[in-house]
Order: sequence, then structure tokens, then C-alpha cells
Amino acid sequence: LSEYLNIFFIDRDQIFTTLCEQVMNADEKFLRGSLTINFHGDDGMGVGVRREWFTLLTEKITDPMYGLFQRYNNGLNFQPTHLSKVNPDHLRQFEFAGKVVALMIYYKITTGIHFTRSFCKHMLGEPLDFTDVACIDNDLAMSLQWVIDNDISDMVELTFSVDEHDFGEQGTVELKPGGSDIIVTEENKLEYVRLLTEYKMTGSIKPQINSFLSGFYSIVPRKILAIFGPDELELILCGLNVIDRKDWKKNTKYITYTAEDDMIVWFWEILETFDQDELVALLKFITGYSRVPHGGFSQFAVIGSSGPIKISKGNGTVDNLPKSSVCFNLLLLPEYTSKEMLKERLKTAMSYASIGFDQC
Repeated sequence: LSEYLNIFFIDRDQIFTTLCEQVMNADEKFLRGSLTINFHGDDGMGVGVRREWFTLLTEKITDPMYGLFQRYNNGLNFQPTHLSKVNPDHLRQFEFAGKVVALMIYYKITTGIHFTRSFCKHMLGEPLDFTDVACIDNDLAMSLQWVIDNDISDMVELTFSVDEHDFGEQGTVELKPGGSDIIVTEENKLEYVRLLTEYKMTGSIKPQINSFLSGFYSIVPRKILAIFGPDELELILCGLNVIDRKDWKKNTKYITYTAEDDMIVWFWEILETFDQDELVALLKFITGYSRVPHGGFSQFAVIGSSGPIKISKGNGTVDNLPKSSVCFNLLLLPEYTSKEMLKERLKTAMSYASIGFDQC
């Protein structure tokens, strides 16, 4: 950490523990001031390195080894887990995670972390209801719906309590004082649904939520997010799921090539044959991003200093692979002699993205 320049000097092998301390000890003005990253042993310190840094951090934050977040919805969504308490530093690490996610919003970098809808609501300060339980337990959500819709007068075994299993040990949590002895009835079942929802979505992970939000709001004040709903917040965090080829073509600039040149015509014809995974690989090769920012490809022109996606003639012969500079969102294409050659060279470069990868 440099006191006079906004530079973090990072050891790749200690990225989580080192960064946790550096970020937590840094002033928020420092973190928001054109932050620059340098990995020990590397020369690069450009925008592309900063993107790589954030990508590595999000992978660590959700890494099961650190036990901060649990996967739900077949592994697609993340939410804090109450089991993180086994780690004595977990609350500090949640605050660090909150700062990292907020910094990615500040620097307009997609996180790739799909939080549950309920956790997005927590970030926005929106109230939750029982339907949000489906984010983590669809069976429970259907059970609560059944309780609401049906007469439960004969269900004498249902009380204001819930069984929990922590590291092989079973315990009972009361949803209200004396809840283990209070039977759920037709008269109080809506209170039961509300309290169980609050416990599952908030109460059981309240310290984790509060720590994350403390770090998050220190970078992005809550009032700034007030205009967004949970769906819009997820788009800001994760970008668009599907890559629109027409939008990509519309917002691409050409340097030394023109739209009528064979290389450019072939390029877009090749993209029509790519599936979404191949489009993602190509996008990441050119920009360092695996998702399109909220608002589409036009947003590449306004996020950071890289400018719009550009295609230019590359140096070398047809034996050379395409190169990219993620600092400028620039794809460098040699003048190949056929569409088949361009496709083969392009797919090879995507597969071995480190070849010709310019970290600036």
C-alpha cells in the first residue's frame, strides 16, 4: 500500500489475507481514488490488472474454503451462511467483502456473483416476505404457502420454533420467547410465517449481513441505491446473462479496418456461429470482462478509461495469433487470407488467452 499513490502492491499467493488487511486499513477516499494494482513480480499496473484483481477477489470471497457464503438454487446464487461463525475473523471478512463488492460497482466492474434475491433486498434496505424464502429453500416456501392457504387447526405439532443443525449438532431456536410451547393456530399462523421468514432470511445471519453492509455502504451510500430494485441491482452487479451479437456489432469501432473489409465481414459472420460460451470467451479475451455491463455494449465506452470495443490490424504475418489489449478493449487481427483461417486463429487465441494478452 502506497501512502502517496493509490497503489496496492499484492502477493498473488496471499491475495485474500493480504488484501483483507490492506483494504480494511485503507481510507475510503483512497479506495475511491483511481485505485491502481501491482502484483509482485509483474510490471503491469493498468486497468486490465485492476479487473484481474477484482476477479480474483470475488473468486476468493465465494470460495468454500473461507466459509463466508453458501450456494443456493443449484449453486447459482450466494448468500451469507450462519456457519461462518466458526471463523473468528468472519465478521471482519464480511465487511471486507462488502467493500470489495461496492468498489466493483464504483469502478463499474461486474462481479459475476449472483446473490440471492433476498440478499439483494438487504443491500437495498427493502423488506422481505415469505416468498423470498424460495431463494434458499423452495420446499419451505411451499410449506409456508400451504400454511397460509389451508386450515391448520389439527396441526398440533407445529410450534413457534425451528430445528437447526450446526456441525452435526441439533438445536432448537425459538421464534419468540417461549416459542417451543406455543402452538401455531389459525389465529396466529400469519405471525408464525412472518417470524420464520425473518429468522431464515435475516435473524440467523444478521451479524454477517450487518458486517457486509457496513463495508458496502462505506463505499456506496445506501441512498444512491434507492432508485433500484433487486433485479436492477443484480444487473449492475453481474451484467447481462446473454451476449447480443447485434448490440456488440453496433457498438464496435474500427481502427485501420473498415466495416466493409473482408476481415471485419468474416469476423461478424464467425460470431454468428459461436455459442454463448464462445462469445463469453472472446469478450473476456478482448475486454477482461466475462459479462456485458448493465446497459449493453455501449457502456464499455463509459466505464473506466478503456473506451468502446475496437478492432484494428495486428502486426505480424498470418502465422501470428490475434492479440488483445484489455486496457483499451482492443482486438488486433492480422490480415488472414480466409474466414476459416481467421476462425481457427481466433479460437486458438481464445483458448490460450495468455498468448498475446496485454496487461498494460
